[in-house]
Amino acid sequence: MVGLKKKSPDDIKRVFRILDKDKSGFIEEEELGFILQGFYPDARDLSVKETKMLMTAGDTNGDGKIDVDEFFSLVAES
Repeated sequence: MVGLKKKSPDDIKRVFRILDKDKSGFIEEEELGFILQGFYPDARDLSVKETKMLMTAGDTNGDGKIDVDEFFSLVAES
């Protein structure tokens, strides 16, 4: 996912914390739409369709949000 696979675990956790705007410990669908901007400030937002696809891929337990372990898995699979 956007070159994250090559990053260290600490870097991946840092990105997770950046995306977790409300500091809930999860990335919700609203936050996921801004994922590209976490890497490139001038990047576009994801479309609703892209966001839903990424949420489906990352939310392995079906609770409607991505926790840090799911985020690591999503990065590893990309």
